[in-house]
Amino acid sequence: MTNISDLKYACEGGPLQVRILRKWKSDYRRYETWYLAVDRYGDAIQILGQRSNQGYIESVLHIHNCYTISEYTCPYLAEYQKILENEIYIDVGLASVIVPFPDTITIPTTWFRFVSKTDLIDLGENPPYYPDFIGVLKKIRNCTKADREEFILVILADESGDETAISLWKECINVPEKLKREQLAPPPATTIVAITNIKSSIIVGTLRFGSSPATHVYVNPPIQETTLLIDRFTGPTPPTPTLSGPLITVHELINKNHNDLLDPIFRKGNYWFCSAHGKTELPTFLYKIVIDLTDPTGSISALMTDASARKLIGSPPEKIITDDHVSDRKFLPPMIMNHKDTSKIMSIQMLRGSTTKNIRFIIVDVHEITAPNKTLTPVTPT
Repeated sequence: MTNISDLKYACEGGPLQVRILRKWKSDYRRYETWYLAVDRYGDAIQILGQRSNQGYIESVLHIHNCYTISEYTCPYLAEYQKILENEIYIDVGLASVIVPFPDTITIPTTWFRFVSKTDLIDLGENPPYYPDFIGVLKKIRNCTKADREEFILVILADESGDETAISLWKECINVPEKLKREQLAPPPATTIVAITNIKSSIIVGTLRFGSSPATHVYVNPPIQETTLLIDRFTGPTPPTPTLSGPLITVHELINKNHNDLLDPIFRKGNYWFCSAHGKTELPTFLYKIVIDLTDPTGSISALMTDASARKLIGSPPEKIITDDHVSDRKFLPPMIMNHKDTSKIMSIQMLRGSTTKNIRFIIVDVHEITAPNKTLTPVTPT
């Protein structure tokens, strides 16, 4: 049996067992019907039925079903066709043999390639693939373009709390198989939204994100990322982690393989105001402190979680806020600065995006040094 990873350009592939997960057409090339298929190893590939073959392929390939496909070819993808990193696709037609087989747990029922907001920005206007994004739904708005074409704007927050605005165009919102609008419960309900194959573009000098012809929207998908996001934004405060195992250096860390109000807020008279949520008398204050860490082997920048910052500083953020917000932005309070140039033992979580260069370091716990540690031998970071 052939696997997706075995396929090469121009090969006449052998029998391939896949599950069909998505289907789409472009408004500008209605004679092309595309499918996203995944094999038992979790590898994905695009399948195309076009022109005289289109009707036949649409009649035999159905979403979520499993098939053994043979008698097909593997041409190169044109730039406008490409949504995955693959260089090739599977071309099927009237001569292809497509045989359904019973559902099986050995082939995944979902497939995503999620990135963070930082990753979206790093990929830029011409990414090598159209990435997926998942986050907590913060806002949803029905909008109209200048030509009176309707679209939907959604704002999602990823696991770091960074919010991303994504426009869902008519090719997405007018196809029920791609988007079920009634499932998008507006805040304060906790709704997790996964948007596939996001297309970026430069508009008036700014990088914007929107749907592509291949975009599908999944609400509260049954995947691990959904559970993690719900716990992150609504779950109970996790227990303080216990330090275990040997201490490691910054050099080793770098080279390893592997409350809701997050907007700027300002005082206006007797209340507080932010552009995302308007007026509030009782805002939720959270620490968001980026610090530089160094040891004899190297240096990193890391973000302290609110819980770890409260533990280090020994005070909630509202206790150290004064009415002079201009000064606050220029000078860190002494309660924070007093910890500069001090040594601590820290638990650090690594969050990796689409590449190793996108690793983010999150400080989840801080401990005082209570006993002498083994002296670290300086090395040159690589």
